[in-house]
Amino acid sequence: MAAQRGAVVAGIDASAELVEIAAARVPDGEFRAGDMEALPWNSDTFDVVTGFSAFQFADDKLRALREAGRVARSLVAVVIPARAAESGVAAVFKPAFPLFGEQAVASLKQSGIFALSEPGLLDRTVAAAGLTPISDDEVDCTVVFDDVASAERAFMGAGPMQLAIGVSGEAAVADAVRVGLEPHVTRDGTVVLDSWFRALLASS
Repeated sequence: MAAQRGAVVAGIDASAELVEIAAARVPDGEFRAGDMEALPWNSDTFDVVTGFSAFQFADDKLRALREAGRVARSLVAVVIPARAAESGVAAVFKPAFPLFGEQAVASLKQSGIFALSEPGLLDRTVAAAGLTPISDDEVDCTVVFDDVASAERAFMGAGPMQLAIGVSGEAAVADAVRVGLEPHVTRDGTVVLDSWFRALLASS
């Protein structure tokens, strides 16, 4: 989407397979497999550095944000899930939590989807990283699946679910996902999950 709007783009992901997909979609981009806590670019390389639902998964979130600020000449955009208590996505995961095992649940709290969503935590981490907030907005981002089967495939393919599958098996996790999805199925069979994101733009 950024390239379509005229941006010269680069990207990084821990998964080499996902990097290959990005490179195929944007042949003129520069994509690397690596760690967001140790970005393989020089300081002040980019006008803008973005992390869309990304920084919360870093083991060391402060280090990841400092790295983003280091390679950004001007702006860092941090977009993370908001309203964990009201999130439809979180509600679908909830029935599967007992299937993860204690160690995996502790890991998800430390570096999971809502790991930066606790009130005040992102603000403190951004400030400690030396970034200065410019704008801070909440975006309504409702997630809609055409049917239950599509929604189930999406949740079963999510990285965190692989931890649960490893502990409790695929069948048990699929049953839990279906239980989580059931309240969100509409009369026409689509699945609608209320979802919000916090979008914080900061100067580096």
